[in-house]
Order: sequence, then C-alpha cells, then structure tokens
Amino acid sequence: MALQSTLARFVMCFRENDQGVSRQVLKRPKSTDSLAAPDRVTSSNTSSPDTAVPTYHSEQPGIYKTLGLRFKRSKTKPQEPLQLLASIRDGVIGEGRVFDGPFGERRITYADYTASGRSLTFIEEYIRQQILPFYANTHSEASFTGRRMNQLQQSARQTIHDSVGGGSEDVVIALGSGSTAAINRMVSVLGLRASATDAVIPEDQRAVVFVGPFEHHSNELPWRESIADVVRIGHDSSGHIDQSDLRQKLSFYSKRYLKIGSFSAASNVTGILSDVNAITSLLHQHGALSFWDYAAAAPYVHIDMNPDRNDALGLRNKDAIFISSHKFVGGPGTPGLLVAKKSLFRNTVPSVPGGGTVKYVTPDARVYLSDVVQREEGGTPDIVGMIRAGLVFQLKDKVGAATIEDREQKFVKAAISHWREHPRIHILGNLDQDRLSIVSFNIKDSQGQLLHHNFIVALLNDLFGIQSRGGCSCAGPYGYHLLNIDEATSKRITSAPDAVIEGLKPGWVRLNFNYFISMTTFAFILNAVDFVASNASLFLGQYKFYPEKGSWKHKSQLTMPKLGLPDLDVGMSATKEHTAVSEEAFPKYLKAASSIAAGLRASADGGEKMDTSSQEGPYIAQRRLFHSRERWTFRS
Repeated sequence: MALQSTLARFVMCFRENDQGVSRQVLKRPKSTDSLAAPDRVTSSNTSSPDTAVPTYHSEQPGIYKTLGLRFKRSKTKPQEPLQLLASIRDGVIGEGRVFDGPFGERRITYADYTASGRSLTFIEEYIRQQILPFYANTHSEASFTGRRMNQLQQSARQTIHDSVGGGSEDVVIALGSGSTAAINRMVSVLGLRASATDAVIPEDQRAVVFVGPFEHHSNELPWRESIADVVRIGHDSSGHIDQSDLRQKLSFYSKRYLKIGSFSAASNVTGILSDVNAITSLLHQHGALSFWDYAAAAPYVHIDMNPDRNDALGLRNKDAIFISSHKFVGGPGTPGLLVAKKSLFRNTVPSVPGGGTVKYVTPDARVYLSDVVQREEGGTPDIVGMIRAGLVFQLKDKVGAATIEDREQKFVKAAISHWREHPRIHILGNLDQDRLSIVSFNIKDSQGQLLHHNFIVALLNDLFGIQSRGGCSCAGPYGYHLLNIDEATSKRITSAPDAVIEGLKPGWVRLNFNYFISMTTFAFILNAVDFVASNASLFLGQYKFYPEKGSWKHKSQLTMPKLGLPDLDVGMSATKEHTAVSEEAFPKYLKAASSIAAGLRASADGGEKMDTSSQEGPYIAQRRLFHSRERWTFRS
C-alpha cells in the first residue's frame, strides 16, 4: 500500500481557513504572514522598503525591520510551494501555544529544529486514523492487520530508499535513537566492537577511521570506543574538511586492512557544508570506505547515495549514511536510519540476535535469516515510527530540496549579514561559506566579557518565548577550536570539581531558521537577539545561576515544582482545545522587553552597574578563567 496519496489528502484536510484549522485540535488564528504576497516580503512597521538587510540600532532595536528576501517558486512540484509551506507551518502541533514565564505569557517560537523537529498534525492524524486502528506486529502476514502493517512499513522503507538515491545494493535499516544508533550498529557490523583482549592487537593490524574537524560526539565516540585507531582530519583555511590533510593521512595509513572515512555532511554548530562527493571520491581512490553522518543536514539538503550509479567505478557512491529522522519536521517518534551497501554486512550472526532474525531455532541449533534488513532489525521493530519516517521523507520530497535550500539560504545570509554588524554578537565559523540555516553565537557585555550561553538562552525564552539551545551542541572538540581554548585552559576546566564543572564548560547559543517559518517570525527572532545582545547585562541581577547544571532561573521561579506525569484520565477528550496566540503578539513582547530594560537601567547607578548578588561564584570563576585577556578571541 502506497503512502503517497494519503499524505497529500491529509495535508489538504488541515489547510487553514477563515474559521481556523479544520480538524486540528489546536485552533490557531490566521497567520500574519501573507504567503501570497509579492516576492519582496516585508514585516510590519518597516522603515526602508529598499533595504536588503536591516540596519542595526545599538541600544533600542526597532520592533520590526525591513527584510528584502526573494524566494523562488519551485517548478518541479505540482502543488504550489507557498501553499504547502503554509500547511506545514500551520500543521505544527503546538504552533501558537503559550507558556507562563517570569515576564508573563509568551508564545512559543521554536528555533531549535537542529536538535529535534516538531510533530505535524496531518501526519499524526494519518497515523491515528490509518495506522493505529490496524496496528499489529509485522512478523506475521497471516492476518489482515499483520499484512497491512508489513506492507505499509515496506512502503515507507522504499520511500526513504528512493528519497536518498538508494540503489539495488543499498538497504535501509531502522534503529533506535537517531544517528547514534546507526553509527554504533555499523561499528558492530564491521566487527570493531572493543573487548577486553583487543588491547593486544598490533597497531598495524588495526582498522583506521578518519573523522573530521566538526564531528558530533555520535560520529566520534563510537569509533573511539572501537578497536580502530581514530585519526582526526583538520580543517582548511575556509573551515571545511582539509582534503590535502586527508590525502596525506590516507597515504600514511595505506597498509591498514580497513580504512574508513566517517564525516559529517554538515556541522551541527556552524552549519558549514562538506563536499561529500569530492571527499567520497578521494576516499575510494585510496581504498577507504565512505561513511557520512547526515544527522544535521538530512532534513534540508539533497541526498544521493549513488551519484555515479551509471559509472562502473562509482567513485562518488557512498558506502553508508546515518540519519536522525526525528530532526525532520514531523519527525518526533521516528527511528534512526542506517542506509548502507549490502556488501558491508558480512556478519552472518546479527549484531543484536533476537526475535525476527532467525529462519528457525531448534533445541540445539539456529539458522539466521540471509536478508540483511530482517537480520539487523531484531525484535519487534518501530513499526509506527518507520511509517512516520516514510511520511516525513515524502513531505521533504514534496517541498523539494531546492526550495528548502533556497529559502534557508535567504534566511541565514540575511541573519548573518545583520548580526555580524552588532558589536556584542560573535557568530561562530566562517561567515562567508555556504552553510545550513544554523547560527551559533556568543554575546559579550560592554566590557568585552563573555556572557554565559545559558543565560542568553534563558533571556530569549523568558522575554520572547524563543526556544534556542545553549552548550557545546555535542561537538566538544570543534568547540575547542572555535573558542580558541588552549591546553592549559582545558586542564583548568576538566580539573574543576564535579559540582561546578557543568557551569564552567564553554559553549554558545544556537538557533536555526527552518524553511517554512514566516517572515514575521524571522524578523521577530532577529530583533529579539538584537535586544538581548544590547541589554542582557541589565538582567543579570534578576537571575540565579546553578553551577551544577549550568542553568539560570529568574528569581520569581526559583521554587517552581517539577513537572511529572499526571494521573491518566481515561475519559480525557481527544479534542480538547488550547489557547493559541498569533504572531501579532511579537511587537508586544519586544515593547515589554524594552520597558523592562528601561526600568532596570533607570534603577542602576549608571552604565551597566547592577545587582549581581545572585551570580554564584562559579560564574565569576568562569569569567576570570576565560578572560585573562581584555577580550575573548575566536577562530573561524
């Protein structure tokens, strides 16, 4: 059974109309973004319609600024792209929801899609109506429900296979938790899992794995814990994987029996993109396998496992890719995906033996299945999650990678062009190279001192409802380079007591602009970050720092109870409505923030003097630790 027509039907079911979103639990007011408007889209209260990038105003940024962005209309898809984007935006579960913060209610503005996507109403409604009523284990096709689930699961698998350019020699395997599970499975499949006796393996008999300069921990730690030697490849002058360095190290390790290059298709910190085809070709020329971690990139770029499918050499054809499908919009509740060449699975015993992996079992013997997918998906698979994954890949293909990349490039280039002019904002990475729509940055106070990343995250949340992320983004080694942390500083951090080390760890604030967000939301995020960069220090006295967690809480919320699961109400209505707020609230939040800052400034003794009694010692220690020089220094 195909998934194609049903998804299109459910997308249309949830098209916004004047009365609200049909069949949607959350009744969201009509968007303030006019998607049918001319190509040049501007936000409200604009000043100069011909200005391509907003002009920065140091202390009191305007509520909205002109954004001269042009988005191309895709000619490759039958559905009007802007209408489809509106359906996606309005179909996000939680769109328009509010939470009660220290400065009052705030509408959730989600800018953390790099960490995880959000669910879509029309996908979940399809699951509820067409999948769950017929749910059954796929290990049997004798029953109607088992047969139906099996067919839909295989349809989803084929959808993903086709979307990533899979060939007849490629398999799609659903595994646990994102790319982490996929990479760990590949370590096991290749027989590289470490054991107590592996330390005696001679060095020249070990496999070697080359990793890049900006790997996520998930594409580094599994290899570090394997029996392979891990060799880091540096970055070139533009911040990309240094292919000259890779070539030299491939030659140096040429006699190793197994050589693997496992690289990120894009950084989840700076968004910088790798030249996957050129590097794959280089690896294959030296007899190395080509693995790619698409965790950050998969929702937003075109993926092709086999660009040389018609070439006998196939130098650019990838050996394996790792995907975190939960990062797609609509993706929560989906498994990690391993797409790999069948030839890699030489293990006749599955990595995780169990139900569904065997042809038969007797009291004395067992024979495992020859089919790679069945052998490696031991136990009852994530049937619903796999079907959902097929749907989100289908949705990505309906929008089109070209449309996604075009919109996101407009967003990120405008944001970088704007924020790089702010004297207190430092954006990480090379700002002149192509990147995903990801921006990671730090903010300094007027003295050039770095403000704690999670303090900035707290202000964006509390003042504006913007959901961002602070920390090292699970890319610690890359962070050491970006933040110019030397060995001595590293030792001071790692030798700190456990009670404060979390608060001392360096990091940054990260947010991203997903392709379907409105221009109004984009302008709001720009202005909110402007405001925080200009006024953050004024709010330090309003917050308490928790060094053991590295987190900040407003003084009014220090004793708030922890959330827990409520008692299950079996009579709970499935159509309970929640209050939603439109984007028209954004100017109010910016005005309120300006008013609060003005009050704090007036009560201070001038400049940026303020009550800092709530700042715990470890935060002060961090400032001294990292700011022995007058100003922080960064690298591209």
